[in-house]
Amino acid sequence: MGEFMKLTKIPIIIYYGDFIPEQPSDNPGIDGWRARLEMAKLWRDTVNKYGGDVTLIHLPEIGIKGNTHFPFSDLNNVEIADLLSEWLTKKGLDK
Repeated sequence: MGEFMKLTKIPIIIYYGDFIPEQPSDNPGIDGWRARLEMAKLWRDTVNKYGGDVTLIHLPEIGIKGNTHFPFSDLNNVEIADLLSEWLTKKGLDK
């Protein structure tokens, strides 16, 4: 539990791109991303339950569509970098 509690001491942000199905898929590659996103949500909720500060951003949910699993190499990478920069500033980590 001690190692886990270390996660509650630092702010964490996770980004997920587009094209992740909401329902299980017969395509294992696509379904793997669905499962990862669901697990990330559960992980976020668990860390936050113990006093952590985890933010999970599924880009389509905030109106940013078309990103892959490498959002910083996508064509809108400056927009994604700006989001991260805003988060870093909000958390006081931009120094």
